[in-house]
Amino acid sequence: MESGPTSTMTPPTATRRTSLLLWLLLALSIAIVIAWFLAARGYWEDDAYIHLEFARSLAAGRGFSFNGHIVYGDTSPLWVWLLAAFHAVIPDWLAAGKTLAVAATVFALTGVFVYARSLVQNAFTPQAANTFAATMLLVFVTLPYFGYWAFSGMEALAAAGLAAWGASALAESTTSPITPARLALAALAAGLAPLLRPEMAFFSLLLGAVLLAHWRRMPERSLGLLSAAVLLACAPVAAWALYALRTFGRLLPNTNGAKRAAPTDSITTRLLDLYGFGFPVVLLGLLLLAAWLLWYVLRGRRTATRWPSLPAGGWLLFLWSALNAVFYVANHTFVQTRYLFVTAPLLTIAVLALFAMHWPAAFRGLLAFALLYGAAMSLLATRPLVRNKVLLDAVWVELAAQLRALPPDTPVATYSIGEIGFLSQHPLVDTGGITRPGAIPYMWDADDNRRNVWIYTQGAQYEIVDHAPLPGATLLWSRPVPLTGWYLNPSMYSRTETLQLWKLPPPP
Repeated sequence: MESGPTSTMTPPTATRRTSLLLWLLLALSIAIVIAWFLAARGYWEDDAYIHLEFARSLAAGRGFSFNGHIVYGDTSPLWVWLLAAFHAVIPDWLAAGKTLAVAATVFALTGVFVYARSLVQNAFTPQAANTFAATMLLVFVTLPYFGYWAFSGMEALAAAGLAAWGASALAESTTSPITPARLALAALAAGLAPLLRPEMAFFSLLLGAVLLAHWRRMPERSLGLLSAAVLLACAPVAAWALYALRTFGRLLPNTNGAKRAAPTDSITTRLLDLYGFGFPVVLLGLLLLAAWLLWYVLRGRRTATRWPSLPAGGWLLFLWSALNAVFYVANHTFVQTRYLFVTAPLLTIAVLALFAMHWPAAFRGLLAFALLYGAAMSLLATRPLVRNKVLLDAVWVELAAQLRALPPDTPVATYSIGEIGFLSQHPLVDTGGITRPGAIPYMWDADDNRRNVWIYTQGAQYEIVDHAPLPGATLLWSRPVPLTGWYLNPSMYSRTETLQLWKLPPPP
């Protein structure tokens, strides 16, 4: 059942051909990344503008504030600090953000390559391991969600890269235990991870447990090394927790409540939809593994078949993804594609590595499907979505100019606060609850009655919405904007909706 993986990946007489294939794969991946960068030059995610506004306030000495208010409305403080650091060198905020996005992409892609190679390096020859890693890099950049998030200004790709570097440090060697350098690298990744994405706290806990087991197997278990690793893993989170408690009076950001799904929504169904659209190889691989496990239980124990091996960095992705899914369901989180983008690409690589080492024929089929599906969906869905985002951002620029013409002390209610807040600096009433959690109880009401009462209590005199918010409201500005969701039907991207600015009537 288990054929030799080395012969599957690189025939002994084809070293030169394997080297050429390696460089061709890397060149193709780099070309795809450059193409996505060029396509996304005019695109910046609305939530990424929120990061920019917090970073601008931080750089100006106003702390973590948005729209002039100190508020716990950002889930990625490390990304905010990095934006401020890049801005210290590059004066233009958007240019600094794009440069950080490029740096994060390089960091993530090198981490993905090292991670993929670490999963198979004890089963394949060095040349074959490098070719496998280059192939996984190509799979990574053809994923439908890659082109959308890579240069969006969000932290998801950097978080995936940090996870890749941390997990790759767990590569098991048959000849030597983990080195102090790899232990320190993984510990630092564990310490920084929750400051990029909150769900990465589970990654840090799992990584810490594996590192402790590795330390216990070291020939000389130095307490100094263990103390240094614990400090690296705990100090960043502890420092931010103390700051958050002192500044905001809480440990969890407002988004923990603002990003909940509607009470009637099924989070399990949404997870399956997002995985099926963006990472179908994960679902297919798990189905095949489940079928194999059933066969193993029924017949495998009477044969020489053994449970397939995978380094700890691979199994960690399976367990971490499962813990995240349980958390999302328990917290009733409205899961977004960028949440899964932190874990699912690495989980895809772990699944493919498992099949490459133990079921080469199935691996080739899954690999072909991953590349063909990823390329097709990137062209049919991601590319038009990014193009529409560029067009939408340009309309928000125009709307920001309209807000700057309004009286400066007249708050505007809006759900999307990022770009309009960063560009206009006009007072906003956040109906999405990120910076004004008072809106959260009314977000899923069947009508707008309680929400309208609330925005009046917040002083709102205008509202950005796609319909008349109240009887007597006056339309001041209106523009058609393209749809920006994920659709299987490419024709949906040619449709439009309306972005409008209304003057509210006097409060009743």
